[in-house]
Formats: sequence, structure tokens, C-alpha cells
Amino acid sequence: MGWFDWIGRLLGGKAATGGAYAASAAPAPPAPPAATSEDWQTLCTAVGEALDLEDVDELWGEVHQALTQPQQYYNRFADDLPNRGIDAPEHVTPWLALVDGLQRRGQNFELDWKLDMGDAIWALRALKTVQQRAVPLEPLAASKALSHDALLEAGDYLRTRGLSLVSFDIESDSYPLSVLETGAVAPLQALAKRVGSKVVDLAN
Repeated sequence: MGWFDWIGRLLGGKAATGGAYAASAAPAPPAPPAATSEDWQTLCTAVGEALDLEDVDELWGEVHQALTQPQQYYNRFADDLPNRGIDAPEHVTPWLALVDGLQRRGQNFELDWKLDMGDAIWALRALKTVQQRAVPLEPLAASKALSHDALLEAGDYLRTRGLSLVSFDIESDSYPLSVLETGAVAPLQALAKRVGSKVVDLAN
């Protein structure tokens, strides 16, 4: 057998091995369907009801604009978006529009991960749900917990009052926080998953 025949057989053997391996590999799972405008509207409506917003339609209008007309959304909120790290229309997302819309309405407060319980209490007091329910936060004041642990402790305390502390995950080192009825958390998590996002329940 000549050198070329020998090399060809070796290469052929490798190709056959690779083909057999590829054939035995499990098929890739199908990609999840893309979120529709109706999915986003359903989510916005549910969030508005959970947080008792008076202008749910206006909130949906902002999210819909970010979804379908990012340039117009960018022009509309150009003064605030650089603080979010958005410096071009292509960086606009409906999820961030939802989070920012809730913050403008006093139903979401964003904390850096370097927080202590004092910061958590300060953020909770700024939320309309906590104000409307007159939730006493003094029992948390003596805690020395830091960062994520402080939020879990605050979340556990709110659970005793039928409320939940959640974070609208924006894949950053901050926590956009809201407080809502505990029974509303699971439905919102399911709706957020449908649009490729996440609502994190902060409790042990």
C-alpha cells in the first residue's frame, strides 16, 4: 500500500468515526417560539393588575413602542436611557421598557448588589405597594445581612404579611425590586418566561 493510499484510509476512517458519532448524538431541542405582541401585552396587563397600576394601558403603550418602534422609544426617553447603558435604538428592549416604566410609576426600585439591610429598607419604603399597605419595616432594622442575603431576609419577612419581594432580572449586578401579593408571583413568572425573561422570587 502506498503512502497516499494509507493516508486516505486513515482519513476515511476518521470521517467514518465522526459520522457515526454525529448520528448517535441526541437531536437539538427545538427553539422556543418567539414572543408575540400579545404575549407582551398579557404580561403588561398582569403586572399592572398585580401592582395595582392606574395606567396599565399607558405602560403597555411604552412597552409596545419599545417592541415595534425602538427609535421612537429611544427619542422619547433619550434623557434617561444613558443611565441604563442604552446609547442607541438597537439596544432598546421591551423588558427594560417594562422595568423602567414601573420605576417611573413608583412600583420598582433598583438597588446595586452592594447593599445592606438599611438600603433594602430604604428601597422598600419607596415602593407604592409598601406605602399603601403601611407595611412596618422596623423589624428588619437590626439585621446585619448584606447583599442577596439581606433581600432574602426581607423577602421572608414580607411573606409573613402575604407579600413577596421580587426582582425583574435584567442580567446585571443590580436588583430591580417590586413588592406584590404572593399569589401573583407564579403567574407573572410564567408570563415572563414566555417572553424570554425572568421574575425572581426573593425568599428562602
